[in-house]
Amino acid sequence: MAPSKKNIAYGVVLAAAASLVVLSMVHTALGITFPLLVVKSGSMRPVIQVGDIIIVTPVNPREIKADPVNGDVIVFYRPGEKGSPGSIIVHRAIAVVSGGVITKGDANAVADYWGPVPFDHVVGRWTGLSIPSWTGIGFLSLFLRGEIFYPAGPIIVLVLILANVFLLVRDAVRSRSRKAEENDSSPAS
Repeated sequence: MAPSKKNIAYGVVLAAAASLVVLSMVHTALGITFPLLVVKSGSMRPVIQVGDIIIVTPVNPREIKADPVNGDVIVFYRPGEKGSPGSIIVHRAIAVVSGGVITKGDANAVADYWGPVPFDHVVGRWTGLSIPSWTGIGFLSLFLRGEIFYPAGPIIVLVLILANVFLLVRDAVRSRSRKAEENDSSPAS
């Protein structure tokens, strides 16, 4: 019996989610920020949410568009912490000065106190594309890496995992029941 469209869709979604989680974990283990980065702070709300997976591309720091409203959202190491994976920040470029880039989170009232960010600390620029937090994939990645610092995160991830397991088991049981009914109702040869 051929797999149903629903089972194929489940398989595709689960494979994509698993691939993204593995890719995110490999990126973290190797210290790579391209092309995916899971956002773990709410400083860029409402544009970027905690748990969003943003797609980042390399950027020449001299080509960064800086503006308090429409400036590029850049990914960079906090000044003085270059190379430390825990110090990667995603904020908007609001001004470019001779020593680097002045940045600010959209949800923050003032520019970042550590500015300017030296040009050699800039990792990349957000493309504007992301995998939204509501998919749970980013939360799962943060949870598996131990980076979720608020109580709702692990609960959300656990609920999503349990829901997927429940749906897989339910579909397997239904499929098995249908096969058993077909075998029982088919005439003996």
